[in-house]
Amino acid sequence: MPALKKYFPDCQHDKWNIRDLLVWIKDNILRERPELFLQGESVRPGILVLINDADWELFGELDYELRDNDTIMFISTLHGG
Repeated sequence: MPALKKYFPDCQHDKWNIRDLLVWIKDNILRERPELFLQGESVRPGILVLINDADWELFGELDYELRDNDTIMFISTLHGG
């Protein structure tokens, strides 16, 4: 995936899926308390995952293969009142 190499030149994967992305986020972005974002190999309940503005359940969730120009959003539906 050319765009992936642009932003992550040391990336060893040619193809990524959401599962790979979550591992990368855990290893490279989350500094504290990854358990607030991840549960097992997936996101915690209460986190909405959108792929190009559509629910990831429509695309196969963790197995969805990322494509150039995809937009992935993680939105927490849990908040204080």
